[in-house]
Amino acid sequence: MENWLSLCVVLLSVTCSCKAAGICSVPETRKSYVTTLAITMARSVGQCVTPDPSVLLALNLGQVKDPTAQDILINQLKKDSVERVSKNETFTSGKVALYVLALRSSCVDPSSIYVPEGTVDLVQLLEEKTREELQSFENNSSSSNASVKTTWYQVGLDIIGLCVMSKPYAITAAHILATHISLNIFGVDTAAIAAMGLVCVLEMENIPEGTHISVKTKLSDLLTYMLDQQNDGLIGNTYSTGLAGQAFLAAHPCYSLDSWDCAATIQKLIDLIPQKTFALPIAAAQLLPFLWGHSYVSVKQLPCLYSDAPLISVEFTIVNDLVGEHFKYSITVEVTEGSALLQVMEKAKELNPKEFSFQYKKYEWGVYITSINQLDGSNNDKTYWQFFSGINLLKQGVSDYIPENKEHIIAVFSKY
Repeated sequence: MENWLSLCVVLLSVTCSCKAAGICSVPETRKSYVTTLAITMARSVGQCVTPDPSVLLALNLGQVKDPTAQDILINQLKKDSVERVSKNETFTSGKVALYVLALRSSCVDPSSIYVPEGTVDLVQLLEEKTREELQSFENNSSSSNASVKTTWYQVGLDIIGLCVMSKPYAITAAHILATHISLNIFGVDTAAIAAMGLVCVLEMENIPEGTHISVKTKLSDLLTYMLDQQNDGLIGNTYSTGLAGQAFLAAHPCYSLDSWDCAATIQKLIDLIPQKTFALPIAAAQLLPFLWGHSYVSVKQLPCLYSDAPLISVEFTIVNDLVGEHFKYSITVEVTEGSALLQVMEKAKELNPKEFSFQYKKYEWGVYITSINQLDGSNNDKTYWQFFSGINLLKQGVSDYIPENKEHIIAVFSKY
């Protein structure tokens, strides 16, 4: 057993982030079902809809991108996290972990969240809340009465979030989970989240030998438990199968490939998509990463150095000399290199909402700006907002155009 587990860890360090193609993948003829599900999930996002970090995380791990939905969610999650902390509202450890993962996967540094209403360090908050979850174990590790504050599912999410952010306390939390969680007290969804957390920790450095052994052993137990729950392609139930699939992808060097009929699992799940089984955004969000060959652990491998990402400076000017009270306002904003014009506008609105507020509509072909500074375009008056780079008319929409450093973007209220 020990030799097998040691081999597992060596393989994990090389392959746990690889895509499902090495194990199994969605057949080409059925990928349209996955794409449709992702588009439907993205369309659930809106300015007046409560943000779900799982949806943003799934979009970032997937092959179907919706920059507008992703930008909306990023801004909503940042604002919501600051409000929850400042108002001392309920913010469970698992929810904080999902916010951390969703923002990290968006190349937003979760340890430095800023909105006009305030700032918050979500990574520090996550560590504090994880310590609260496990306080009874740390105070008396031998006590049979010790228990987590909420659930092991949330602790599993906490470990993933801390590990992705390379926080050493993830190792301590993984050791406590590995030595105290019982196979009798949870379902497949908890086992899957816990397994992903342990897989992630096994890739970290400076793990004490005792912790290494306990984590490897518990990971083996969790995988065996989930393999035993297979039934007609499902693992546990319909909604736990996506998380279990993610766990198996993350930990695939640690079990025999012929012990899981992945092809049957994928076939079963795709058969359920047209039946609207995964119509709820949260159901789709937990399933899609698996169908795209990723897991929550994959966030750590995303090519994103948010802390070192270069910033560019963009000047943004809005002009109306056509109707009503004329105006001309300019602002210079800093955004991450590669940001779309829509993100420049969002940043301008964030810094000066009085003058740079705007509204837009989403269409299949992109985003259409309907209003800036409370001045609406009108089909009856044949007016609209036209965008220029210097004196050159932009040939791409605001969700597609990528400004360069020191570029001057001008939005002019125009008539056609």
